[in-house]
Amino acid sequence: MTPRRTLLSGSGMAVGVAAIVVLVSLGKGVQHDVTQQVESLGVNLVIVLPGRLSPENPFNPMSFIGLSTLRESDIEAVRRVPGVRRVAPIMFVAGGAQRGNRWADAALILGTTPEWFQMRPHTLRAGRLFTPAEAEAFVCVLGPYPAQQLFGDENPLGKRVLLNGKPFTVIGVTSEDTSRSILGSAGFEFAVYAPIRALQKAMGSNQIHRIIAQTAPDVDPKQLQRAIKLAVLHSHGGSEDFSVLTQEELLERIFMLLQIVSVALTGITSIALIVGGIGVMNVMLMSVTERVREIGIRKAVGAHPRDIFWQFLLEALLIALVGGLMGVLVGWGACLAIDYATVLSPRVELSTVALALFVCGTVGLVFGVLPAYRAAKRDPVEALRHE
Repeated sequence: MTPRRTLLSGSGMAVGVAAIVVLVSLGKGVQHDVTQQVESLGVNLVIVLPGRLSPENPFNPMSFIGLSTLRESDIEAVRRVPGVRRVAPIMFVAGGAQRGNRWADAALILGTTPEWFQMRPHTLRAGRLFTPAEAEAFVCVLGPYPAQQLFGDENPLGKRVLLNGKPFTVIGVTSEDTSRSILGSAGFEFAVYAPIRALQKAMGSNQIHRIIAQTAPDVDPKQLQRAIKLAVLHSHGGSEDFSVLTQEELLERIFMLLQIVSVALTGITSIALIVGGIGVMNVMLMSVTERVREIGIRKAVGAHPRDIFWQFLLEALLIALVGGLMGVLVGWGACLAIDYATVLSPRVELSTVALALFVCGTVGLVFGVLPAYRAAKRDPVEALRHE
């Protein structure tokens, strides 16, 4: 068996292993980013959102397309639940922020109350946050990116911007962490905050898309989840057209989608491992044919068929593992390149490498059985006659 042939056979395994390492590492990196961003929302949070979520329907479109069943009375119902420390409604507004001919196209316009800034502390670069006394004032606080896109190096304080065509006066600019991440700083570096009542009045809509409740430090959010659900259910007259999630449950539902995608992609890339395994089997079958005389000599001096079988099976395993190690190196290098060139941050963990090598070794063993069996069954007399 020539080194070139062995190398080519192992390269087939390397491709499959590299693909698995990259995809699994990307999935772990995205999960790590999402976990950090959800945790950055604040601590001890319970989230009320429109539409019913269930194991059969974990991603209800009503939760994402702006159709909301939440209303003002629900906010007060949640606020009255013992153990709830703060409550902040959230209203999302489509469109962008504009100043003259300049646009902040990616601006995330949020209507909320001052309690939100207490749940998730914000560092201010300039100005101030709006107060309860400004509940109906047409003022806003810009995130760092909208401020840069709309004003550049100018001081935005006291100037007006158009939020979905309606004028609001800038009173503050936040200084969000803009560290590289798939979600940035959970998107809050793009945020434009305005008092929810003023925004509802400007948009001619009383929509409330989220109700965020923060529990007291000594209260587990899961303990209040049922109480909050019952309070909102009573406010809705018994109609359960909403869902109540803790941060952990929110993460679980996000991870469910990520895992489905990850498993599907890993299954597709595993085809490369099967192709590589077929390559190993072909090389080993050719090796059996080329080494017939060697097999005959070994049997003539006392080698048992099982010795021949294990020799060829271990050779197949070795080829597969060498290819797997090459694939790990290639995958690790690809992850470094992705981390350097994109916002994605793959996390190559030892468990991922171990999994890839285990699958690779298993494929090598499975596809090495047939060549090893044929070698073990060779008749020693005929093998010795072979030229």
